[in-house]
Amino acid sequence: MEVLIIILDTMSIIAYSWGMETLALRLRQLREDRQLTLRALADRAEVSASALSQIEKGLVSPSIATLERICNGLGLHITALFDEPSSDAPPLILRAGKRRKVYSLESRASIEPLARDLLGKKMQPLLVTLEPGGECGEHPYASAEGEEFAMVISGTAYFEQQGKRYTLQAGDAVYYDPRLLHNWHNSDPTPAVLLIVVAQ
Repeated sequence: MEVLIIILDTMSIIAYSWGMETLALRLRQLREDRQLTLRALADRAEVSASALSQIEKGLVSPSIATLERICNGLGLHITALFDEPSSDAPPLILRAGKRRKVYSLESRASIEPLARDLLGKKMQPLLVTLEPGGECGEHPYASAEGEEFAMVISGTAYFEQQGKRYTLQAGDAVYYDPRLLHNWHNSDPTPAVLLIVVAQ
């Protein structure tokens, strides 16, 4: 399994895996492919240029919401960070324990893309694990164009949208417009695992 884990103290990175360098290079590559300066992408993503620079250098662990905002600024879904386009035909099988996985210290959450390396995907399935106290963003955020479906696989998750908060337990599902401000939280003492599918 390719796992990205960033552990920070107040001054520096204590440790990071190979995945951090790969993610940072991928973000920079996607930005440069679109001929965007750091400032231009930062303005589009509504993050500071200095924060974006630190992320591209692998010096900080951004929240899931921040990664989504950067990808929105690039006109992509967050799963594009994990794609290495291939023309191979389906089926694509990603074995449990062998999938790419990114852990965000700020969100206290991990993301596992469940489909990657396929050109022209119409769906972007993700497995998101929120640790106790975890949340996708510090504040509600909007995603790219499309529609989203989520199901709680285990634990209890709290979905927030339009100023309302909903409690979802294992087996519960929600279909929503990601362009409206929303967020996911886990206030329980056990992890919450979500299957989120984005249709574009």
